[in-house]
Amino acid sequence: MDDWRTREDPRFEFALRFPPVTPGGEPVELAEDRPGEALRVHLRSSGGEVYVEIMRFPPIAAEEEYRTHRLALEARFGAGAVTALGESRIGSVPAWTYAFAWPEGERSALLLRTPAATYRVIHDPRAPLSREIVATIELREGA
Repeated sequence: MDDWRTREDPRFEFALRFPPVTPGGEPVELAEDRPGEALRVHLRSSGGEVYVEIMRFPPIAAEEEYRTHRLALEARFGAGAVTALGESRIGSVPAWTYAFAWPEGERSALLLRTPAATYRVIHDPRAPLSREIVATIELREGA
């Protein structure tokens, strides 16, 4: 982890770390886009060793974001594709988790609410490196 990069962005209230290259030799690509009012950052590798997606939404209740996302996922993958919302934490901050699956894959999601925004972090739970990246999330002071 000594050679991992740190992603700090003033638009996000946390930082995370990621490797520039996967153990399999694939570069980890960072891409950004703005779907609607959200800001999305993707970390991916072409070989599938890394898949992490972070979205920043205007502040809404985590339950509302879950409900909206669940409806979209079930429309795409079918009824029962999404698990129930469960409680979690990032440090001392409450967070919520859920997962979704389809025949070709699965993803784990984490929702985090701060006074300034609601965040959704999605990763591939079958990719150990993706889990390691999500585990590096650190909230900045005041979040």
